[in-house]
Amino acid sequence: MNFWQVAAGDKSRNDVDRCLKWDVVLNGPGGSSPWPSCKPELAVYTTQKKLTDIGRFCDEMANGDIVVLRLGTDEIYAVGTVEGIYQWCEAFGDIDGWDLNHVRRVRWLWKATPGSPQRFPTYTLNLGDTTQRLTAQIVKDWISGLS
Repeated sequence: MNFWQVAAGDKSRNDVDRCLKWDVVLNGPGGSSPWPSCKPELAVYTTQKKLTDIGRFCDEMANGDIVVLRLGTDEIYAVGTVEGIYQWCEAFGDIDGWDLNHVRRVRWLWKATPGSPQRFPTYTLNLGDTTQRLTAQIVKDWISGLS
């Protein structure tokens, strides 16, 4: 079992409510087909770093892994387990102008009270890629205390 952190946008573009409502975490751009067949298309207009991020989301996350839904480097809005396999979903193809077709289903085990995320010191969570391994021991300890 791995621990992941997935950004729900950023503090100026917040998809937390959408992820919680639909029991998902999202990544994009989605392109016109599922991963990895979309990779050549995406390579034309995105970076290798982003392709690596999408690949991590699609190929490395696995059923039963723990995922935290974060904004910024200090706020967690939910903790859950990845349920099932990677999906490419047309329904998330235009989310306020963003194509977030890469989808992982999540069973949320803990959700923050609206407007009150679990806060940690700045940079406890990693800035950058949408999907990253969660390495912060303080967060893993907190998650262990939830059960």
